[in-house]
Amino acid sequence: MRTMKNQMKQTFLLQRLPARHLSMLRQIGRLADEQDLPVYLVGGVVRDLLLKRTNWDLDLTVEGDGIAFARLVADRYRAGLATFERFATARLVMPNGIKVDIASTRRESYVRPAALPNVEPATLHEDLRRRDFTINAMAIQLNSATFGHLHDPYGGQGDLRARTIRVLHEGSFVDDPTRMFRAIRFAQRFGFRLESQTARLLKAGAATDLIAQLSGPRLCNEILLLAGEVCPQRSFDWLRRLKLLRFLHPDLRYAGPARRIVQSLPRALAWWWRRCNGDSIDRPLLYVMALLAGAEQPIIEAVGMRLMLSNEQAKKVRAGGQRLKSVVRGLGEARRLRPSEVHRLLNGLPDEALVLCLAMVKERTAMLARVKRRICDYVKRLRVTKPALGGDELLHMGVEPGPAVGTILALLLEAKLDGVARGKADERAFVRARLAGDA
Repeated sequence: MRTMKNQMKQTFLLQRLPARHLSMLRQIGRLADEQDLPVYLVGGVVRDLLLKRTNWDLDLTVEGDGIAFARLVADRYRAGLATFERFATARLVMPNGIKVDIASTRRESYVRPAALPNVEPATLHEDLRRRDFTINAMAIQLNSATFGHLHDPYGGQGDLRARTIRVLHEGSFVDDPTRMFRAIRFAQRFGFRLESQTARLLKAGAATDLIAQLSGPRLCNEILLLAGEVCPQRSFDWLRRLKLLRFLHPDLRYAGPARRIVQSLPRALAWWWRRCNGDSIDRPLLYVMALLAGAEQPIIEAVGMRLMLSNEQAKKVRAGGQRLKSVVRGLGEARRLRPSEVHRLLNGLPDEALVLCLAMVKERTAMLARVKRRICDYVKRLRVTKPALGGDELLHMGVEPGPAVGTILALLLEAKLDGVARGKADERAFVRARLAGDA
């Protein structure tokens, strides 16, 4: 009776998935039956089903040739397919848009700490043992006869109930130092504690230089994932306590102004989304910019290089540097500013830097009210304002080709922003007066 109840409970786990996801998994299970292949749903989605949290990232593993099975699924359901032979993994995009990763069950070995692993075929239990934490080392069978059966060989359910993060073996952080960041991330996301041995291993790993051996993209990915959590400030506190920020730059400190700015970001973001439409904001990168807010420009540049940020990311991080202090002072301290002066202060700054400006000002002050008002006016009106006259028209009016055209256009924009030139007639009069003055 108890076994039957457990089976019903385990099958019910999959009922928490959206209907179209569940239907697709049943079809994949039946296709695996035809090939006599055991197939499982694994990893974070299993954990989150048990926690009743939303997670539709479908990771499947097959005891057999995962890539060959993925090709079969792609052919049967006309799905898009990308394969990664090095890791025996494939990624499918189904016609209805659902994304599925399919891998072979495998064991991993590391030639040296922090290196990418060598992989070879293995059983399901060996595959689960190679994972980071017990709460991520569970699988749900998808084959028809055992559909919904939960495999939990390392006590993941118990650790979920105990709200505990536990590594699967003592060498876990040595094999893959990115797991240090993941331990912090999952502890903060779920409000879990680190099991005592895991906490000891994390502290010991953080004291080594293992993380320095990570490539820029791998380190960047972990930092951005931490910054993308609901409360990144808690994770940043962990990085400070464990002295892990030294792997971004030896002189980087998370204290004082930077810590206050990070803590102020949620309010600044809430205001931005309410008043200025926040779809354009790269939130994880914004938190990294806030983390660097107290740093000198050479440190900011060095961190961008260490993380191998893209050109666009590096440009945004650079814009969040020391210049913003003078921008905030200019916006907030002057009681009166012409619209053209506001435009001059903010022109060219990415939206992330504008939000950072808000977070840099102390709450409930007249200065903050002025900064908010001027940023809102800039976003909604000033930065989309353009002169009515174009370069060709200026040339026809007698403006010399070359830099003079750009100079006149900039002056025209300021005149329009300040209400001096309200239409084409005013702009032509402005240009004629300018040409007469230069004559």
